[in-house]
Amino acid sequence: MSENSIEIVEATKLYGKLVAVDAVSLQIKRGEVYALVGANGAGKSSLMRAIVGLAQLDAGRISICGHDTKKNLLRAKRHTGYLPEELLFYERLTGKEYLRLVAGLKEADTMQVEDEIEFYELKTVEDKWIGGYSLGMRKKLGLAAAMTGRPQVLVLDEPLNGLDVEMMRKLRGRIKREQERGCTLLVSSHVMDFVERTSNRVGIMRAGRLVAEGTPEELRNQAGLSDAPFEDVFFGLASGKEFSLKSDK
Repeated sequence: MSENSIEIVEATKLYGKLVAVDAVSLQIKRGEVYALVGANGAGKSSLMRAIVGLAQLDAGRISICGHDTKKNLLRAKRHTGYLPEELLFYERLTGKEYLRLVAGLKEADTMQVEDEIEFYELKTVEDKWIGGYSLGMRKKLGLAAAMTGRPQVLVLDEPLNGLDVEMMRKLRGRIKREQERGCTLLVSSHVMDFVERTSNRVGIMRAGRLVAEGTPEELRNQAGLSDAPFEDVFFGLASGKEFSLKSDK
């Protein structure tokens, strides 16, 4: 068995004449936390949607836990939990009903539903329709659904949007625990402090291409910004322009 949970080879995704993902190749090892970052429109969400089987590649291939997503999509999906950036729910289900539905589809232990409701602090709204949930409640419900069934691979697109500081901290600890049990995580976020603190490696995308990759420390060295906030490192590498802290003065 490959040591990589996610393998992407020359992945290309087109929307008409727009090249959203341009021949991207990367490998993510089992138990690794990999952050995929870039400006809006860089191609991150398009690549993530292709990884979880919601978008079909125009060229290249993707495999999840050894299963090619074109040939064995259902098997690949059985290993994967996904949080999309744009959340869609059955608005007239309660939070608990929705998580029980997800658990049933994943053939997961329904006791985990109670655990996720407790962890994401949804107890007070578990019996209320999702249509009345705030953005933060919807985000926590989406995270709970993604983690139900304890998947081997978690793909989390902008998991921090709508969360308060306390829940962000809890999520960082949860990501660490998921990693410790052997789960592989692919995370996209605009919060660079979160990216630096949680990730083993970071991939930076620009105009559909992977333009830089490495540990946070390696990327700092590459950008020549060893002591700057990580958002400055990201800006320097993602923009493709020569960058200096002096430019903000």
